[in-house]
Amino acid sequence: MESEWKFNVKDKHIAVAGLGAGGSAVIDMLVRCGIRRFTLIDPDKLTQENLKRHVLTERYVGMDKSEGMAQHILSICTATIYAIPGKFDNTLPGLPEKPDVIASCVDSLACESQINAYSLENNVPVVYAGVHGAAEQAEIITVVPGETPCYECWIREGELPPPSMEKYTDPDYDPTKSPSLPGLWGDVLMAASFQFQALLGIMGIRKKFSPLVLMGLRYPFRFETYDTKERCAVCSDNMEGLCTSI
Repeated sequence: MESEWKFNVKDKHIAVAGLGAGGSAVIDMLVRCGIRRFTLIDPDKLTQENLKRHVLTERYVGMDKSEGMAQHILSICTATIYAIPGKFDNTLPGLPEKPDVIASCVDSLACESQINAYSLENNVPVVYAGVHGAAEQAEIITVVPGETPCYECWIREGELPPPSMEKYTDPDYDPTKSPSLPGLWGDVLMAASFQFQALLGIMGIRKKFSPLVLMGLRYPFRFETYDTKERCAVCSDNMEGLCTSI
C-alpha cells in the first residue's frame, strides 16, 4: 500500500466534504502535493463574509463553493473534478464514483455520521477534522475501516464556542460553529495542516496518525493522542447498529 500511494498519488481520488475555510485550505495543500482527482461536496455559495478565511477570492463570490474550488484547482493544474453543490449522500449512487479517501471538513455531526456510514459500508478511509471552542484546539480523527475505531466510537465533549453578536442578528445562527475572531484564519490553517498530514499518513507518504489526535492551536500547543478504544456497534464486523448512526 505504501509504495502504491507514493508512486501513484496523482491517480488517487480524494473526496472533500465541506468546502469552507478548512476544506478549501486542505484542497489547496492536496493539489500542491500532486493529487489530481477530486470530488468536491458543499451545498453553499461563497459569500463576502467567507473571504475572511478562505482560499477563494472576491471574484468567486456568489458562486457555488464546489464550482469555485474546482476552478481554483484548474488554475493550478490539470485535474479530474466532480463538483457537487449539495450535501453529502451516504449512498454510493449519490457520488460519481467511489473515492480512495475522504477528507471530512464539515461542521455538522449529522453529516459526519453520514460520512461514517458510507466509510464503513464501502471500506473507504476518512480523516475528520474540526476545531473546538474559540478555535483553540484541533481534533483529528482518522478512520480506517477494519483497523481503527469508527467516528461513532468517540464521545466528543467540552464547551461550545462562546456566543457572538451573530446569535442575536442571524436567524440561522449555528452555536456549534466557531465565532468570528481576529487571527482565526491562522488557526484554521494549522488545523487544516494537521488534517493534510493525517491524509498523507493514510497515503503512506508520512507516518500514520493515531486514531484520535487533539492538538492545541495556541501556545504552548499541547498535544494528546488516543490509540485504543473499544469497538462500538457501528463499526463491529457485522455492522450491527449502523442504521442508528444517522
